[in-house]
Amino acid sequence: MNRYRHPAIGANTRGARVSSSSRGPDGRTPSRWVRGGTVALAGLALVLVTACSPTPGLADAEQYLDLSDDPMAASNIELVTVDGEPWNFTDVAQDRLTLLFFGYTSCPDVCPMTMAEIDLALESAGEVAEDFDVVMVSSDPDRDTDEQLRSWLDRFDPAFQGVRGDIDATVQAARDYGIPIEAPQESEGEYLVSHGGRIVVLTPDGAAAGMFDEGVEADRIAELLPALTEELL
Repeated sequence: MNRYRHPAIGANTRGARVSSSSRGPDGRTPSRWVRGGTVALAGLALVLVTACSPTPGLADAEQYLDLSDDPMAASNIELVTVDGEPWNFTDVAQDRLTLLFFGYTSCPDVCPMTMAEIDLALESAGEVAEDFDVVMVSSDPDRDTDEQLRSWLDRFDPAFQGVRGDIDATVQAARDYGIPIEAPQESEGEYLVSHGGRIVVLTPDGAAAGMFDEGVEADRIAELLPALTEELL
């Protein structure tokens, strides 16, 4: 579980922007986040690797925890989308899989990097990407307003869905899927947000059939997408 300290609420903290003008937390532009030529070449490389390599099985993948034999049941917690619509975990698409992540927009590294890796993996996956949705649930809903969360996700992909709600309900929903998070705390001028970094794979009934490890890179996600659709859809 990652623990990050930030200035107290009200300070100017923002998540990293993923675009050709983005800058990372150190003020520089990380090359892996830059869209355009660099990402296009990286995406092409992923396509070639995926096309030329046999599809690995989920149970044997080092970067993935396969729970398909005993999936975690869908959480019954109800949250709200950034569009103001009630949402619960059984509302995921009935004909696609959902990549679920609990994070927050002021996160300096893990959250923007995770969303960037998911975006790149889907960009490189070709038609199989159409079998996946992406949902991020805010673990810092007091600061992540609907507008802030929607704007932050748009920097990766406007199709990514943002969900938020009461922090106690959010903590319970995360724990229902085995993701440890805690309510943000402010202490001595610092703002502490704790959250796990795994990406949960939800089946159309909202059950967790597996998880990608924290810090997994795009190529490791992309190589398993065909097997996920084949075995779970």
